[in-house]
Amino acid sequence: MVDDVALTLHPAGLPWEVAGSLYVAGTTAYATVFAVDPGPGETVVVSGAAGGVGSIAVQLARRRGATVIGLASEANHAWLKGHGVVPVAYGECVAERIRAASGGNVDAFIDTYGDGYVELAVELGVRPERIDTICDWAGAARGGARTYGEGAAACAVVVGELARLAARGELEVPIARVYPLARVRDAFGELERRHAHGKIVLRP
Repeated sequence: MVDDVALTLHPAGLPWEVAGSLYVAGTTAYATVFAVDPGPGETVVVSGAAGGVGSIAVQLARRRGATVIGLASEANHAWLKGHGVVPVAYGECVAERIRAASGGNVDAFIDTYGDGYVELAVELGVRPERIDTICDWAGAARGGARTYGEGAAACAVVVGELARLAARGELEVPIARVYPLARVRDAFGELERRHAHGKIVLRP
């Protein structure tokens, strides 16, 4: 038996693949934005901005009125621009590209990728309490960053809010690929390559 406070309505017309992606990817993205609290006139950088969590986080940060810089491969820059995000390619000299895109002022940083982005945020002058990572626990411990993720917002209220936004067309939840459950190994193989645009979904 499931307690009714743990349930939320499935909005009519919302694809089940999208609805099923909101509990983990959606609530994690919600938690990261809540953790760094971006607002109008502020600039927030999101690493892995086209991934399952990042693609939702950039949209939620934009809804708060912040300028959002999204770190992603060039193949995903058009999607980011279409959602009001300033795209920046990752890789060598990324700090210089972020400074150029932000005018030298970054207020907050959301790291959904790891690989030294907490240290990069510190290098850019972001205060530790405005940095959140969902994967670099060691970097967070060294730099004093936050580690708000799925568990910080995993509740029916948040899932319901995100589902309503998605159903109204105010939040896009990109689905990279849908795999049948029998191909779970293939799904995890694609996930481990870390280049998918959006969420990888398993379907029973």
